[in-house]
This record gives sequence, C-alpha cells and structure tokens, in this order.
Amino acid sequence: MSQLVLEALDTRTADVWQMSARKKRSLAVKKGISAVILHFLFYGLEVLNQKEEKVRAEVGDWEEDFTFGIGMGEKAPALYMKKTKNRLVRLSAAITVPEDMDLMIRFKSVDAAFAVMSGQIGVAGSYARHGFMLKGDIARAMSVVRCMDLAEAYLFPRFLSRKILKEVPKKNMGIIRTYLAVAGRMIRFESGKRENKRQDGGRQNVTGLL
Repeated sequence: MSQLVLEALDTRTADVWQMSARKKRSLAVKKGISAVILHFLFYGLEVLNQKEEKVRAEVGDWEEDFTFGIGMGEKAPALYMKKTKNRLVRLSAAITVPEDMDLMIRFKSVDAAFAVMSGQIGVAGSYARHGFMLKGDIARAMSVVRCMDLAEAYLFPRFLSRKILKEVPKKNMGIIRTYLAVAGRMIRFESGKRENKRQDGGRQNVTGLL
C-alpha cells in the first residue's frame, strides 16, 4: 500500500512539474509577443500623432514632459513614453522607474496584458474586468486610452477592431498604409541610432589620438 501511495505522489508531482513547465513556456511566448506589440504601439502612436488629427489633439493637450507607461510587472515587457515638443519619445525601460511616471497603467498579470495586446479585449474591457491598476489623473488616463483605442483601430484588422472597440472611428489611412508608415519610422529611427553610434565612435577615436 505504501509503495502505491508513493508512486501516486510521484505521478502527481510529475504532472504539476509538467504543467508548471508548460505555463512558463506559455508566459515566455506571451511576453515575447507583447514586447513586439508594445514596440509597434509606440511607433503607431508616434505616426498617428503626426497624421491623425484626433491623436494630435489629445497629445497637444498634455502638459510638456508628461510621462506615461504601460507595464505588466517585474521582468516583463513595458513601454514608457514622454511628450516633448509635441512629439512622443520612448524612454528606456532599463533605467525608467514606473513609480516616477505621471501616469502608469500596470496590468495585474501577463495574461491580462496579453488579452489586450492580442486584440481579445479592449482597454476599456480590461478595466471593467479589473485587469490593470491605474496610477495618475483619471482624466489624463482617459485621454491616453482614447489614443490607444485609435492606435488599435489603425493597427488591428477591422474584424478585431469591431470586437474590442465600442465604435470603430473613421480612419484617414488604411492598415497597409499605416504599417508602411510605422515601418518607415522604425527604419529611420534605427538608421539614426547607427549614425549616432558611428559619430560617437569617431569622436572617441579623435579624442584618443589627441
């Protein structure tokens, strides 16, 4: 009898370990996808701030140096942004302190964040389900959420937008044109980073020679 009990306990332990491993893999995949979506969300907001009047009006109403972030806990993807001179600038997640943000949307779990990032539910739906905590001014948060809703309407196919948004706004760009604009902005940004590194390297070499 004792041998049978030990065998049963070993089996249950193995099942729990396997489930834990599957859960870890699932979370890793969701974190990876969320990181990519947050990357596109930033550039999408940046493009729409230049090309969509509604987003430009919302951003224009924010105070200079206003900072806001979207996160999902420690060791998970996050997006931190700052308004400066009517532009949106991405802040480094490695050195940014979430508590220092003027506005912070922190999802209670990776699963709750992924449901929004993947277009399963909208930001408003996640809020209704208590999927995230909000730190900051509620009026400013509503403005940020309106911008995110517009970004989702532009970046997601219409069948997803209709499911997660109360009303799909009229758009002045189609999804292909939007992604082309986002891709162009990403390429220019990466080219600028490489050029800055090259110039910094050149200055260091000159300093060394002197």
